Amino acid sequence: MSLKVCFVYQWATYGGVERVFLNRAHAFEAIGEDVLIDVYYGADGGGLAAFVRAIQASGLERRICVVREFDQNRYDVVFVIDSPDMLPANISGKARWVVECHTPYRTNRAYLDALPRHVVEIAVPSATFAQTLAAERPAFANRIRVLRNCVSLSSDEQPPKLPAWRKRPLLYFGRLDELKNPQGFLDLLRELERHRPGKYFGAVVGPEVPGYDFNTRVERAGLHGMILRMPPLQFLRTSVFLQAWHQRGGLMVSPSRGESFGLAAAEAIAAGLPVLLSDLPEHSELMGGDIDHLYDPDDPVAGADRIEKMVSRYDECSMLMKRRAIKFGNEAFSGDWKALIGDLGFTETREEGVTLQGSS
Repeated sequence: MSLKVCFVYQWATYGGVERVFLNRAHAFEAIGEDVLIDVYYGADGGGLAAFVRAIQASGLERRICVVREFDQNRYDVVFVIDSPDMLPANISGKARWVVECHTPYRTNRAYLDALPRHVVEIAVPSATFAQTLAAERPAFANRIRVLRNCVSLSSDEQPPKLPAWRKRPLLYFGRLDELKNPQGFLDLLRELERHRPGKYFGAVVGPEVPGYDFNTRVERAGLHGMILRMPPLQFLRTSVFLQAWHQRGGLMVSPSRGESFGLAAAEAIAAGLPVLLSDLPEHSELMGGDIDHLYDPDDPVAGADRIEKMVSRYDECSMLMKRRAIKFGNEAFSGDWKALIGDLGFTETREEGVTLQGSS
């Protein structure tokens, strides 16, 4: 019997949460876990139609679907991702309830202090973020479980051909706000231009929060004409875009000041794209503590030096990235999933026919 789960999120966007859902569905397909996924949104934040199309284009309709109405009695487990308003005050039926905390914004984690009693576990996407959360809220330490985000190259599509740029391309892939720190990307590019004029340019992919005024920051940094603003990526294009970036000898930079996992960085690593990441615990976990790919975003001189070293041994760095990606691939996710499901009182569910048994 299939394990029936529902992922609940407050709004359908065009970003990381939807990529997590798709990656999990791909992982269950790849490892043969008999799990059926419903996704329930509180509202359409502009990404619902694109998400449904992505499910269809991936051939995952049997595995995952979006439901318009939520009936908790249909599920074995309900996962609520950073959406406290969608947690009911009372529950009925057999479902175990799990809150997933993915937000790196500390103020947005305040809802954890008022969780309903029926929430059994708190799942987080990395071991280092689990430590952060346990330090913030020691009373929850025994309820925190790691369920790593999984990233794999699920598309067989050929990467597009990017222009044969004369300069070496550096990619910033993420939201443009103070926490994600695109200013650090500009500082790094300015330092590279100071020492190696004409060798590098930057490309930026991601939504800008109101008031950040990125274009003014570009002008202030003296980088006019050196930053390419690119449109948002479709769900199914992220992997092939990053592979194409790799084929052009590009690198990815994340100067972020806060992460719970580092999904964009992990996707770049899985594509073999050398990365330079801010020295956060979560980034360090992705890179196994390799200081050659970590830096203080307030020290662009050191960051520029690391970029130059990566470029000088690009192919070696690319191979290292692909080896690191195993740590957050399908099998790693499978191990975390089985442990969590076991904690909730369920046995392993394989598509060869093992019967699912709850503990109650």
